Amino acid sequence: MSDDQLNSKDQLRADNMHQMCKQHMYYHVTIKTRDGQEVEGIITDLDKKNVYMMVPQNMMPVEEEQESPQSPQQTANPQQQSQQVQQGSQRNQRQWYGNPYYRRFYRQIFPLASLAALSLYPYYPPYPPYPYPYYPPYPYPYY
Repeated sequence: MSDDQLNSKDQLRADNMHQMCKQHMYYHVTIKTRDGQEVEGIITDLDKKNVYMMVPQNMMPVEEEQESPQSPQQTANPQQQSQQVQQGSQRNQRQWYGNPYYRRFYRQIFPLASLAALSLYPYYPPYPPYPYPYYPPYPYPYY
């Protein structure tokens, strides 16, 4: 293949990806790049060469440690020092119930020529559907 054919093939692929990205604007999508990287995010902007996405980053909440009035170095009694060290380690090893993480989104730019595939992020509705059945309006007046 000549260079012109390769360039036209890449341009055609970039045009197809541009159309797909345009159709899925503001949707939660998963993209796969030509180097094998898979990224999920929300397409926010698009131009002729690039796709702009908001990509989530999992964050863990910052633990606020409360300092005791006396630090272990200031106490004279070694028994008190060991108790304070044990209490500090117990505070750091507490268990979380549920998901202690939250997500923060940041903007990332991907060249259209580097995209290999684009798909909608899978959404599974809860089963069974809403737990309460729909009831018709109450036949009697409310007063």
